[in-house]
Amino acid sequence: MGELCLPERMFAAGEEPNGERVNTYHKPKRIKSIIEALDPDEVDFLRSTTFGKIISQAENPSFSGSFGQFVIVHMLRVKKKYEIWFLFAGRPIRMSLHEFAHVTGLNCKKIPIKNTKNRKKNPINEKLYWGELFGSLKFCLDREMRLKYACLAFTSCVLLPTSHFPRIIPEHVEMIREMDEFLAYPWGRVSFEMLVTGIKKKDEILLSQASVALPGFVDAIQLVFMVAVPQIKEIVPQNETVVVIESDSDSVAGCNEPQAEEGEEKDATESTTPQSPVRYCVNPAHVKALDEEAKVST
Repeated sequence: MGELCLPERMFAAGEEPNGERVNTYHKPKRIKSIIEALDPDEVDFLRSTTFGKIISQAENPSFSGSFGQFVIVHMLRVKKKYEIWFLFAGRPIRMSLHEFAHVTGLNCKKIPIKNTKNRKKNPINEKLYWGELFGSLKFCLDREMRLKYACLAFTSCVLLPTSHFPRIIPEHVEMIREMDEFLAYPWGRVSFEMLVTGIKKKDEILLSQASVALPGFVDAIQLVFMVAVPQIKEIVPQNETVVVIESDSDSVAGCNEPQAEEGEEKDATESTTPQSPVRYCVNPAHVKALDEEAKVST
C-alpha cells in the first residue's frame, strides 16, 4: 500500500512540545457523587437516558492528562470546523461528531432553533423556574425533582464544564421544566462542539505550555483512541495496586503512574475489597512506545 497523503502537522515530527498534561474540568468523581446521591430506582432511570453510556463506563481508564498532552500535540491541520485529526503510529485518528456519538452514546442530533414566536410579550413578568426548583430546601424527597437536580448536575459538571468549579446553568434550569424535552435535547452535539472549539482555539504557542486546559467532556478523546487503537489499554493484574497521582484535573495519568517499589509501604487508603476480574489502564509510556514502533493493527 502506498504512503498516506495526510494533512499538515501542527508540529513537525520530532519538534512536538514536551508539555506535562491536559487539564480537564470534568472530574470522574463527580459522576460518582451524582450516583451516590440517588436512590437505586433513580439511578436505573438515569442509566436508561442518553447519559447512560457515560455513567456505565466507570470500568474504563480514567482520563490520563499526560496521554492527552501527547496526542494533542500530534494533531493534524484540518479545515473542517468540527473535526479533529490526530496522528498516531503513522496513521490518522479522526474525532468527528460520528466518533463522539459512538463512544458517548449521547444524542448528537442537530440543535433545534429557538422558537421566538411563542415567547410571551413581557418575559420579565414570567416566573423563573429556578426559584421553584431550588427554593430554600436543604434536602428533597420528590423523585422528579431529584432527577432534575441530577440531570442539571450532569450537564454542567460532566458534559459542559468550563471551570474547576462548574455551576448549574440558569438556561438549563428553564429547559428542564419539561423533563422529557430536556432529555431529548442533543446534549451530545453541544458537548462535542464545546470540546472541539476549545481544542481548535489552541495555537502552537498555547499548545507549547506545560499544561493545557480544555472545556467539555475531554474524556471523549481517550475513549475514541481506545476504540481506534485497543492496544493502548493495558491489563492491570487483580492484586496489583493502582496508584493515581492527583492533579488539577483529578487524575494526571489515568491509573498507571509509577507504583510502589517492592518493600515500600502501601498507601493506607488502598482498598481491601475484591477487585474486578479485569481492569485496564492507559500508560503514557506504553502509548508513546506504540507510536514510535508504529505497530498497531488498523
